[in-house]
Amino acid sequence: MVNFEIHNIFPTTVYIGEMEGHKKYKELFYNDLYPKYEFDHELRDTGEYNIVSETCGKPIIHTEESARPMMEEITKHIKNYYLQVLGLKDVFDVYHIKSWISRTRNVDNTIPTHIHAPSHFSYAYYVNTPKDSNELVFSCEKHPNEVHEAMFSAYDQNDTFINEVKFESTKNYAIESKEGLICIFPSKTPHGTDSVSEVFSGERLAISGDCIITLKESERMKYSMGYINPKYWRTY
Repeated sequence: MVNFEIHNIFPTTVYIGEMEGHKKYKELFYNDLYPKYEFDHELRDTGEYNIVSETCGKPIIHTEESARPMMEEITKHIKNYYLQVLGLKDVFDVYHIKSWISRTRNVDNTIPTHIHAPSHFSYAYYVNTPKDSNELVFSCEKHPNEVHEAMFSAYDQNDTFINEVKFESTKNYAIESKEGLICIFPSKTPHGTDSVSEVFSGERLAISGDCIITLKESERMKYSMGYINPKYWRTY
């Protein structure tokens, strides 16, 4: 028997929180937000499907006054993530810079792996999730443990080195889309969606968004790193 121990280092941590006001937020979404931020599902020029209102010029749900209570609760979760989970100091303000509808009506309407480059934290708040809705999948494109290319990739069941899916060698991690929950993660984390069944009925609806954190006004002279308050920003 070989004696050994392992040390798993440098994690990526995803936060899942419960939206306490979900029932009223869902009603708000269907009565007020959805009509304003509706977008064509089918792109007539290409025949392809559009899944997000972000690409249709409608990424500003957070500016709606009716959405204020919902955005305040989302902000509470974001602060809880970086204060309680990441252990940061309470020296930041949270700014919502984009928010949009993510909508899927077919298992084939998946979102390819991507990142949200301009922001610090991103989230997906699941407003409506029919049974077998597409799941959220996080990817590790440059796995530190992968000593040569494609060692941890399973292109085909018969053409893979993986004998057992383990934390140390997995390159993908899936999270089930559950209504009323919010998922928060670092914006630079590669992610997308994937189907879990051959069919589902209805609409998988989420409000997704990007946030940045800036130093509080009282902290702006204390740190050399990080953004200062936007009121000091200029464009010429």
